[in-house]
Amino acid sequence: MVVNLGQSQKCDVKKINAFEMKCYRKILRIPWCDRATNEEVLERVNIQNCQLMNNIRKLKLTYFGHVKRHNTLEKLCMEGMVEGKRGRGRPKRRWSEDVAGWLKTPATRAGATA
Repeated sequence: MVVNLGQSQKCDVKKINAFEMKCYRKILRIPWCDRATNEEVLERVNIQNCQLMNNIRKLKLTYFGHVKRHNTLEKLCMEGMVEGKRGRGRPKRRWSEDVAGWLKTPATRAGATA
């Protein structure tokens, strides 16, 4: 399964969460014919909710902070605007938009300050 971590759209988040649940079911040896719900599987693992996407967000935020603190080529590429005309269609999602969206959610703020 290939996951584009540069843009975390809703479908990507769903795929990551589904993959995590699939791994838990495989570890616990729960066959598909048992029809165990995701909540039941998480109770068996003793986890409140899916952790993989939270870990990905945390790693992306730490890397974003690392890039923003140093004056490097990566920072110029992330902040810089490319000269020229914009192509047709909707603009592509940027890393900074993902980070701004994550910082607005209360769950990420609580995890970042703890």
